[in-house]
Parts: sequence; structure tokens; C-alpha cells
Amino acid sequence: MPVFHRHVSAVGIVALLGALGAGRVARGADAWVCPEAERAKPNPVGASAENVKHGSETFAANCAVCHGPQGKGDGPLAGLHATRTSERPRDLSDAALQKRVTDSEMFWKITTGLKRGEQVIMPSFEKAIPVAEDRWKVALFIRSLAQPAK
Repeated sequence: MPVFHRHVSAVGIVALLGALGAGRVARGADAWVCPEAERAKPNPVGASAENVKHGSETFAANCAVCHGPQGKGDGPLAGLHATRTSERPRDLSDAALQKRVTDSEMFWKITTGLKRGEQVIMPSFEKAIPVAEDRWKVALFIRSLAQPAK
């Protein structure tokens, strides 16, 4: 593994495990509901190959540690995540999930993270990915992971 990727993976691990209390987080019962006004916003970043590639690189650096390189929820820390939270990371390539979630909802969830009480389910990536356009590009990459419905 190139040195860059080892460093990037370490950053992702630190973001996941060290994010207690960091950034804004959504709070709620079992639902992780994006506000309708946020959900309805259009993705301001075009779905060009270059933007999807950039989103892929940012995803690899920050999200793949839990979600896996293809977003299947099978990253190297997925098992630890399941042990600590009683749930595995979402399969972001799932056709039903892809159909239900808008780009802006993905952006909102990446930005805010999810916390239940004091337990971090998914950290906010607002600080780890400080440029909003880069978080939009991650949403574009996630969208590219869509698998056909079975």
C-alpha cells in the first residue's frame, strides 16, 4: 500500500474513532432523517468523470475504512463498528437505498454525522472534508456505486 494511502486510512480511522463530540451531529431515536429543506437542495456539482473520481479519492480517504472501497459496508473497521454500535455500516450500493436517498441527503449526512446519545454511529466529516464541494463529490461517487435492483 503506498504511503499516501496508509496515511489517508489512518486519517479515516482517527476521524471515526476520535470523533466523539466533534462537529455537528444529527440526534434522534432510530431515525436519521434529513430536514426536508436540506433534502430538496440540488447537487451544485456536475456529475463529470473528474468530479466522480475526486469523490472516489475523498471517499477512499475518509469513508472506505467502514463502508469499504465499493461502499458495501465491508471496510476494515466494519466489524468493530458493528460490535460497538450493534449495526454494520450501510451498503451504499444498495438499489433501494440509492433510489430513496437524494444527493443532498447524502451530503447532509456526510456533513452532520449521526450520534445516538453520546455514541457516534457515523462521525461528522465537516472538519475532515472541510470544502463543501468535496462532500458533494463524495455524494456523486456514492451515486456511482448503485447496483441494479434484484
